[in-house]
Amino acid sequence: MDRKWIKNLNKLSDEYKCGVQSFLEVASKHVDVKGRTRCPCIKCLNHDRQTIPVVKIHLRNYGISSSYDIWTSHGETVQQRSQILSPPMAEQIVGANDVVHDILNDAFPPTDMDDIAQDLEEDEIQEGNEDVMDNHGSNGMRSDADQYEKLMAEAEREFFPGCDGFSVLTAMVLFMHIKVLNHWTNKSFDMFLEVMNRVCPKPNNIPSSFYAANKMLKGLGLGYEKIDACKYDCALFYKEHQDKEFCPECSEPRYKYRGSNSDLGKKKKIPQKVLRYFPLKPRLKRLFMSNDTATNMRWHHDKRADEEGKMRHPADSPAWKDFDCRYPEFSQEPRNVRLGLATDGFNPFGNMSLSYSMWPVIVVPYNLPPWMCMKKQFSMMTLLIPGPVAPGKDLDVYLRPLIDELKELWEFGVPTYDKSTNSFFNLRAAILWTINDFPAYGNLSGWSTKGYMACPVCNEDTSSYGLRSKICFMAHRRNLRSNHPWRKNKELFNNEFELRPPPKLLSGDDILCQVNRLRPYKPDITWT
Repeated sequence: MDRKWIKNLNKLSDEYKCGVQSFLEVASKHVDVKGRTRCPCIKCLNHDRQTIPVVKIHLRNYGISSSYDIWTSHGETVQQRSQILSPPMAEQIVGANDVVHDILNDAFPPTDMDDIAQDLEEDEIQEGNEDVMDNHGSNGMRSDADQYEKLMAEAEREFFPGCDGFSVLTAMVLFMHIKVLNHWTNKSFDMFLEVMNRVCPKPNNIPSSFYAANKMLKGLGLGYEKIDACKYDCALFYKEHQDKEFCPECSEPRYKYRGSNSDLGKKKKIPQKVLRYFPLKPRLKRLFMSNDTATNMRWHHDKRADEEGKMRHPADSPAWKDFDCRYPEFSQEPRNVRLGLATDGFNPFGNMSLSYSMWPVIVVPYNLPPWMCMKKQFSMMTLLIPGPVAPGKDLDVYLRPLIDELKELWEFGVPTYDKSTNSFFNLRAAILWTINDFPAYGNLSGWSTKGYMACPVCNEDTSSYGLRSKICFMAHRRNLRSNHPWRKNKELFNNEFELRPPPKLLSGDDILCQVNRLRPYKPDITWT
């Protein structure tokens, strides 16, 4: 049964009406004793049971959930649906070239949008953003066009003479996919390509190594930048420091040298530490370049049912609504992206009993529906901070590239092609909140979560006591109402009355004044 009608936004179309009728026929066979069944409309989302006539009204008024293409709440199993949806492997392979062409068309805007891009560029120049448009506007579009032509050439080249089902690009996309799914090493992939070279007829166009195949697919993927860092996390060799050989803070050498040659100039330079930075803008732009995600990036505005007292999405939260009130210009464009930032350390070598702490910084776009925004494929890693020890209070040093990009996305935006509307718009983004445990919160905020002033809410008015080797916080009764009986209960607490009012809640301006009073820390360190 064809279920394309589920994604049809026109509820008055014949396709949608016929689709609703086909669903009601299935749902009528799965009703309870009261004649009710689960309603899959955007408002009920299969949580509420309704009668068949009410379900019909809901589907016609609110629309059906676009993700409910497997009717598991109405008697359908995943296996039955997969047999309908998934073609045999042979058919997938035969249509692989078409799939790759679809990927290319999604990854690169169509050439007939050049006039629209030119109009957007002129508007940006009139607003004084020539530098931004030069870096990310017309020049970026020209480079995309060149990359598109190269990939299309690979998509037309035969894998080997007489091979009609595969082009070079199609084969490499499938091989790389198999490599990732089965956790092949680069060396095993080199061996596989070597065998393919021997087995396939000559002359063929099979890449000789993983490096060559990866270079071919570079235009399809989203790469990363390597930024050298000081051994002691003092600074990045970035922007104004990118050409320096020594750390501007502690004078530690940028490189360590390897090689037996006594001439230092001929030895191999190896950075002491390397930060991996995954630019955010290309990843956000890709979300709007595919029909599958471009429509969903407006879900929080177009399809979310806003009901008082119910929270089904972060857009229902007071923080989101307060942000929209503070910045109405930003909120007027529903395609502007709201982000959450998460970070924590992990040990990639835990099974080897080796002490190591590597910190990924992940950004989550919350424009998507709740069943999509927390999926792994939509969590974007932007930074990979190396170990072997946690960056601690120096985490802000490594966050600088991401903060610079976020500032640019907030102040200027980036021209982006929206596949769902076949038009360009200026994409902006903002971080609404961070997601982390208490120690990582201390690293991100710069507030120490250890010692006598560990509470970021109480701030300078924290009540803490040293008991032997532990620090205890005994003033939690301050937050009770003034006439609460526990305030005068000595036996259950510290043998004292608690008559103080709650700590004063500081505003953002108050905290900024505290930060401005801080003096820069300049350690007197001599490295040996």
